[in-house]
Amino acid sequence: MDITVDQSDPSTAEVSCKITASEFRSELTSGLRQAGTRMNMKGFRPGKVPLKVLEKQFGAEMHQEVLQTFLRKAYDQAVEDESLQPMASPRMVSDAPEADESGDYELSFSVPLKPSFELSEYKGLKIESELEPVLPEQVQGVVDDIRRQESVPEPAGDEGIDENGVVLCDLTFLHEGESVLEREGLRLSANTPPPGLDPEAYTKALVGAKDESVIELEMVLPADLENEAAQGQPGTCRLTVKQAFTMVPPPDEEIFAKLEVEDQAGLEAKVRERMVESAQEREQGRQETALLDRVITETSMDLPETILEEQTEQRLEQMKQQLADQGASEEQVAAQAEEQQATARQEAERGLRALLVVESLGDKEELLVTAEDIQTELGAIAARNGVSVEEVRQYYSENNLAQQMTVEILERKVRKFLRESAEVSTPG
Repeated sequence: MDITVDQSDPSTAEVSCKITASEFRSELTSGLRQAGTRMNMKGFRPGKVPLKVLEKQFGAEMHQEVLQTFLRKAYDQAVEDESLQPMASPRMVSDAPEADESGDYELSFSVPLKPSFELSEYKGLKIESELEPVLPEQVQGVVDDIRRQESVPEPAGDEGIDENGVVLCDLTFLHEGESVLEREGLRLSANTPPPGLDPEAYTKALVGAKDESVIELEMVLPADLENEAAQGQPGTCRLTVKQAFTMVPPPDEEIFAKLEVEDQAGLEAKVRERMVESAQEREQGRQETALLDRVITETSMDLPETILEEQTEQRLEQMKQQLADQGASEEQVAAQAEEQQATARQEAERGLRALLVVESLGDKEELLVTAEDIQTELGAIAARNGVSVEEVRQYYSENNLAQQMTVEILERKVRKFLRESAEVSTPG
């Protein structure tokens, strides 16, 4: 098998592979005989089926398999001999190559290559912290939220509900006096209005609601109603209260015991600690994003146009499928795709640049993704979804997502490296 590689275009390697008739026939015969060992055919002992019979049975399928075998060999050899850095799978010049008069084959394919580039400066980048202190009133707000979350409903009685109360009710949306939407047995809180209602007017109207109360409020009808004539139009929301409940918080001792603290001071200290940790994690994430964006933006590279076009088209196809699933017409889908063409290309370019920068920086700093990293990630995904690690592994394997997982782990390592090597200053 003779292979030639043309790299006159730095973004693509053009590979030609010549396979002689004897090489092809030898590989084909070997494949057919291997297939024969796995089949039982009446009149023949296992493994003794004549080659002509096998060729009649499996010839066309095996012919394509042999071509794919030579393609993989040619690709692997070209990559090794020429130290190629492929950015995507090879692209066949012809999907159905045919033998010449002598029975020889010539496979031609192109290999998109990663661009050659120099990373911008990435160590010791300066960034200012935006971490803000956790204030006492914020801590108290969270403590109050904990009490609300632990509260249990009790009948509101003649006093009606307060702003933290809830009602079990029937809801009706009216347009010009006619019902356009009805829902029964909804549980609504006094501070979370249905869509289309003014929040302040809604809360004011519900405070004091009792069993059998009927409340009507002006609204703007939702845009997703089945009645198209009513969509986005002025309307009325009617709430018929079946039961009204006040939310009664548990005794402090129950909350203290649940959070494993001794008293109010301990509760506030624990809440503050968690809030500080959460704020620090958010700030670290913000810094990592800003630092990686800076390196990506300041690193100059020329992306292979074929890959950029493919990535752009993939994004547009995904968008079109989503629109179609949402019920958009073909005309609407086409118009939206045309409108989003430039945006899709920008996003594709940003994604490719990010991938190349992360891989390059990972190589330079030897930020390796280990088998232990993969196992830890699989375990975390399994725990979040309540399934076994093996189920997650199988899912990622069947959907060809293993490489994506590796890239995501590497990106986290790169982000952390950038933050830990940066010069972080505090304002003031």
